[in-house]
Amino acid sequence: MLESREDAKLVKDYYTGLYPKYLEEEFDRWIKPIYKADTAPKLLKLQREKYGDRRIALRQKAYGRWIQYSWEDYYENVKHLSLGLISLGLKARDKVTIIGENKVQWWFASLATQAAHAAAACGAYSDSLPEEIEYQLNNSDSTFVVVEDQEQVDKILQIRDKIPQIKKVVYWDPKGLWNYEDDLLIAFDEVQALGQSYDKEHPGLFEQNIEEGVGDNISFIVYTSGTTGQPKGIVTLQRRFLNSAYNYLALAPSKEGDEFLSMTPLAWPMDVWMLVLRGMLTGGVINFPEKPETIQDNLREIGFRMSYISPRRLDSIVRMVQMKVSDADPIKRLVYNLFMPVGFRIADFKLNRDKPNLFWKIIYGIGYVLLFRPLKDKLGFLKAKMVMSGGAALSPDTLHFLMATGVPVGQLYGLAEGGVCFFHRPEDIALDTAGIPVPGTEVRILGTGEVTYRAPTVTAGYYKNNEATQKLIDDRGWVHTADAGFINEDGHLAIIDRVVDLMRLDDGTSFSPMYIENRLKFSPYIQNAIIVGDGYPYIAAIVSIDYNYVGKWAEDHGIVYSTYIDLAQKPEVYELIKASIERVNQRIPSRTQVKKFVLLYKELDADDAELTRTAKLRRRFVEQKYKDLIDAIYAGVPLYHSEVLVRYRDGKTSTIKTTVAIVEVADKSLEKQGGR
Repeated sequence: MLESREDAKLVKDYYTGLYPKYLEEEFDRWIKPIYKADTAPKLLKLQREKYGDRRIALRQKAYGRWIQYSWEDYYENVKHLSLGLISLGLKARDKVTIIGENKVQWWFASLATQAAHAAAACGAYSDSLPEEIEYQLNNSDSTFVVVEDQEQVDKILQIRDKIPQIKKVVYWDPKGLWNYEDDLLIAFDEVQALGQSYDKEHPGLFEQNIEEGVGDNISFIVYTSGTTGQPKGIVTLQRRFLNSAYNYLALAPSKEGDEFLSMTPLAWPMDVWMLVLRGMLTGGVINFPEKPETIQDNLREIGFRMSYISPRRLDSIVRMVQMKVSDADPIKRLVYNLFMPVGFRIADFKLNRDKPNLFWKIIYGIGYVLLFRPLKDKLGFLKAKMVMSGGAALSPDTLHFLMATGVPVGQLYGLAEGGVCFFHRPEDIALDTAGIPVPGTEVRILGTGEVTYRAPTVTAGYYKNNEATQKLIDDRGWVHTADAGFINEDGHLAIIDRVVDLMRLDDGTSFSPMYIENRLKFSPYIQNAIIVGDGYPYIAAIVSIDYNYVGKWAEDHGIVYSTYIDLAQKPEVYELIKASIERVNQRIPSRTQVKKFVLLYKELDADDAELTRTAKLRRRFVEQKYKDLIDAIYAGVPLYHSEVLVRYRDGKTSTIKTTVAIVEVADKSLEKQGGR
């Protein structure tokens, strides 16, 4: 909630000047409810009173069709679930952990919990291992768990002896659970039925609970990704929760009735701030996909106006386009090869803040009809007004490519602990930056290069972890991001890397491993890369191939393979990846070019603790795990014999034994090194 009406006027003047086409009355339409609502449940109540059954608020894709929920349906679902949980023993200040894919039930459970003056503890991803869930349930002091399906129920039952404080496990998808007879379990619908009965016995209780909610109540405990250790619970207050959503709405305005698709896991707060609360503020429609595998199809069906898409998904979209083009018929490939350079030229005009002349406008117009419009339609971006991305560095090559196709992409920078502090305006995008400061945010760069900032969206601290809180927020309120960066001459923030991840070669040459990794991942054949070289004479890369795309390439070239390990060690595949590395090397200084590389015998995986659940590299863990391989790279040997323990999602383990080739990028002769 804004601190004063004077603050609101300043923000309003700023943004109506920034977006002159965004009419003042439209701005007022979503700014006024914020003065009345300092909690999300209050906002829901206000919008239900405004729209009732007259407007659609939510859609859920299920069994091939879209199920619609009006604002009245929205409110009633939350109300009955909240009262049902209270009837089962949920108390104020209790915690409820929610585990599942992006579904309406996830958000119903969150608001129902908040309406009861309890807190939703999110951060447990649907692919979390039982011990990860156990840690979060105990760390958050959760007393209830709301889960999606049998898979999640089985995980909870597996650890039930270690979570004695859990009163009930509520599930919303009953498939496979009909024969489960356990007093700990209860169906979502059954809880709502209990809530309907409880409402008759305690009329007006839900409405009273909403009115008694205050902005200083905890809304969420959001868990960090755990890149440097165990995840920490970020305490988010209702007031700051809404401030974050308000900021995002101001950065990229939307209108009543706009369509949004929720695709980033709700366990991570960006989708909640960027989209779900946006829909509540503006009267927009939030759409939830049927399942992660259908997101691309759902994007096209919805024709969304604005969305938040993670850098990893944008990278995969670009890889998909590149591979589809390679499989296209000769005419389509010709059109693509003719007009993509035109798209890049138009993107460069925009990046340089220039306007294309008539010649380029005409050529681009032809390209739009023949290539860019059909491509945007196929990807689901045809009606998009803004696509925001953040949470990790977006490859400059990916951003440039999407701009060339006409997809309106901008980057954000911030922390889950403090909200967004930098953003790209639509007319002021730069490839290697995260944009300009959000109004109301103070930013400073320390002598170490670390970015720090203060804002009204900053967390109240880490749950039950005062020591970590004091490291995050100093006594003057500055958030220490642990990211190294600088402000360029245009006022944009450029993030270099994590302060602790910056590396130096033995001659003192500094480099950012993340920057090189992101460049490498632009290749459709590279899924992940680990850059090493700290203290060594040169930089090397450990590459994890994209099995689907490299497999398709191998089939097209008549290369026979049986497994991931077999495919990754083919000499032809080494040549393929080597070419991608050479292209990246051409664009970076000589001393920071990749001199050697190996193709890893497996994909990097969160189940092996190599990645976080948000797909961030756990660099220190990975460097230790593959220390022998790294030592072999710098020992000058041509082959490395590996024996590694791999853990699967079901808890089982196996040992991988293989031999990998260590290849010099400048070396043209791979055959002599073998590789099997």
